[in-house]
Amino acid sequence: MAELEFGGIKFTGGKMFAVVTALSALVGSLYGGFEVYKDYMDMKEKLANLEPASIQAQIDQAMVKLDEVVGYARAIKDDLRSDVIAVEKALGEVEQRIRGVESENRENIRAFQEETRVMIKEAQRWFDERTSDIDDKLRQLEERMDAKIRRALENPLVE
Repeated sequence: MAELEFGGIKFTGGKMFAVVTALSALVGSLYGGFEVYKDYMDMKEKLANLEPASIQAQIDQAMVKLDEVVGYARAIKDDLRSDVIAVEKALGEVEQRIRGVESENRENIRAFQEETRVMIKEAQRWFDERTSDIDDKLRQLEERMDAKIRRALENPLVE
């Protein structure tokens, strides 16, 4: 078996293995400690250079953009609402025409009524889909902006 004598102490194979293991653990611990200290010093430097005023300015800018987006979405919603009201008014006029035609000509009424009802249903469905799409897009936009603001408030170091 291999023996090594160092400073009057004889090291056999098992003792040498234990010494090498202990030395490698010590070196690894020292390196890990150095890395932790280096990370600490880097973070300390970043915190020293942190400017709360610039972070607040970024948050204020994001809030202004959010207000603009919400205003734009509300304007779209109001425009859509006025379009829906106009369509409902037009539908009322169509219904009045139907009543007038019904009193004048009973023979052609059934076909005309069916076509008109189909058109009304299609128009109503089309406007319902558009209204739903706009509401979904507005909700998604508000969620995205809320998420961005939350991320900015939770971690102001991320730019």
